Amino acid sequence: MFEEVRIRERKSVKYGKTYEYRFEIAPVGGERKWLSKGGFLSEDEAREAGIEAWKRYCLCGLSERPSDISYADFLDEWMEKECKYNLKETTLLNYRKRIRIHIKPELGTYQVRRLTKDRLQKFLQDKYNDGYSKNTLSTLRGIVSKSMTYAVSCGLISISPAHNLRIPRCELTDVPTRSDPHSYLPKDTMSRIFERFPEGSSAYIPMMIGYRCGLRIGEVYALTWDDIDLKNRKLTVSKQIQWKQLPRSEEEKQRSNGSKYAKAGFWYFSTPKCGSSRTIDMDTELTNLLLREQNRQAKAAAYFEDRYKRYYEDSSKRITENPIDKEVDFVCRRENGEYINLRTMQYTTQIIHEQLHLPEFDFHSLRHTHATMLVENGAPLKYVQLRLGHKKIDVTMNIYQHLTDALRDQGNTVIENMY
Repeated sequence: MFEEVRIRERKSVKYGKTYEYRFEIAPVGGERKWLSKGGFLSEDEAREAGIEAWKRYCLCGLSERPSDISYADFLDEWMEKECKYNLKETTLLNYRKRIRIHIKPELGTYQVRRLTKDRLQKFLQDKYNDGYSKNTLSTLRGIVSKSMTYAVSCGLISISPAHNLRIPRCELTDVPTRSDPHSYLPKDTMSRIFERFPEGSSAYIPMMIGYRCGLRIGEVYALTWDDIDLKNRKLTVSKQIQWKQLPRSEEEKQRSNGSKYAKAGFWYFSTPKCGSSRTIDMDTELTNLLLREQNRQAKAAAYFEDRYKRYYEDSSKRITENPIDKEVDFVCRRENGEYINLRTMQYTTQIIHEQLHLPEFDFHSLRHTHATMLVENGAPLKYVQLRLGHKKIDVTMNIYQHLTDALRDQGNTVIENMY
């Protein structure tokens, strides 16, 4: 019954004669793989341990059409045939990273049909015990769940073992984390930030737009002047900007051309998250700020003339410096026209953390603060949803269901006067 388990005798100077069990598992990349363990003092002991290991490996629900494909190979197939055409580039890169670092080392050698819910749950529990964040655990669960659903659709298994996988509850640990992943920044805090990064600094315009319009970071840095209607005080969000990392082979090919300025990737435009294109109103102060910035850039372009940095968009939405493409007039630019990309915000955030002692700050906190201030001042949740570009109002309600002190006091006053 357990003929797959083989016992081998081993001899060594240190331990003398011992025994080892081994059995074949799912091939990876077309190569045969074996699971083995030695050091047993008797053949019977090795066989008993080998049978138990084989049972643990085989626990699963078999499909009517079994397959010997390993989970590692199946993930490659899933990414190539399914994810490549349905996910954004940044999500693909994130998935590939998680699969390479976390999933393949732990689960890759299992046959797809031999993975059980208990094994997958243990995988998440082990990652939790290793201290990984809830966000990482959620991503891992998503990858496993979606890939197993695809396996069902392919007929490899009849029921997904990843159905209703639980993310372990995050108990209090010694690892310091922010108490609120989306921190509200009071007005005095924002004053300190803008005092450190005043008008004219590279971070001022992006942070002002994030603070006063609630845009995502990729939406802010994708803004071009044709998105801004200063006369009617309107701002249109029609795209976001993202970075695409070139595969190593392409990177090496690019560098081998001898270009001193060869890069390992490029910026490109994509649709906003959840397809949330929208036009929103701007307040007077932001409108006047952008008018001053537009005039400054016009004067700088006239001054620098041919030395003024210009950018273009090709047919694939890629940002280039090729003048035969469509010119892109970015809002976020330095004096010489150089595009201020979103990576500069990493440096800005570091300064705010270290010099201003505000570890709760990140760019998303500007968006969160904008939304919270809208709710505090009586804006309907539906209006907040449309302004922020949330696909469903449930997202708005879930993210912004906590109350600031001012809103809580307002609610308590209502309660006191209700009866």
